[in-house]
Amino acid sequence: MSNLPYFNLILAAVVILILIFVPFIRRLVFALIRFAVAIVAAFIAIAGISMLMNNETIYEKPGVEARTIRFLTEDHAATSEKGLGSATCKWPDEPVPTATPTPAAGAASPAAKPAAASTPSEEEDVYPELMTRSFPGIPRQKLFDMSQQVVNSLGGWKIVKADPRSGTIECIYTSRILASEDDVKITITPKGDIELCSRSGTARPDSTSLLRFFPGDFGANIGHIKQFYETLEPKMDEVYKEQQEKENAKKPRGGP
Repeated sequence: MSNLPYFNLILAAVVILILIFVPFIRRLVFALIRFAVAIVAAFIAIAGISMLMNNETIYEKPGVEARTIRFLTEDHAATSEKGLGSATCKWPDEPVPTATPTPAAGAASPAAKPAAASTPSEEEDVYPELMTRSFPGIPRQKLFDMSQQVVNSLGGWKIVKADPRSGTIECIYTSRILASEDDVKITITPKGDIELCSRSGTARPDSTSLLRFFPGDFGANIGHIKQFYETLEPKMDEVYKEQQEKENAKKPRGGP
């Protein structure tokens, strides 16, 4: 019979006796516990405030678990037709991935890699905020101009480059609390889609911020995309309304 359980009991008893009869150790342990609790409470408070400021919540699709994991582990977001959280966007300053060399003829095949971890299905990875918004029937230049107007009306947003030929608008969002900068790219496609990409400034390859070691964004990048779309859509409704009124005005009126 193993003596391990008895050893654990003796060790626990020794620890308790030390905490009882050695005041210095007791104060040190309690101080460390209070410090850890304070750190956790501060982290939760910062996360909650950040999500509120970003108009984000963990209680929407695809669910609390998926959103919590994403907000703590992802520092970017991109729109797609289906609104998949796995959608990505290529930034010009990101390094080009190195191509995998092709083995020479007759060379031994590399060892088989272990199977990749299971990925969530599309139904478990859909974020409504990340669905690309489409505005058919509106000229591309009109969408480009409206997108610039929206950016200029939003607090904290600044256009750093706008190219009407490619339909691309590059912006920087500066947060109100930490004054950190995030990158947002808006692309207007020829078919009337407005696509967005957003990444935290700490995700830039040349970032020197200590926050670059924290992979999450507390929903900030999805929040930027959501804020842009929520401001744009009412303006586009007005555009469609004006177009409809012009069409109705062209129609001949019936007689008495």
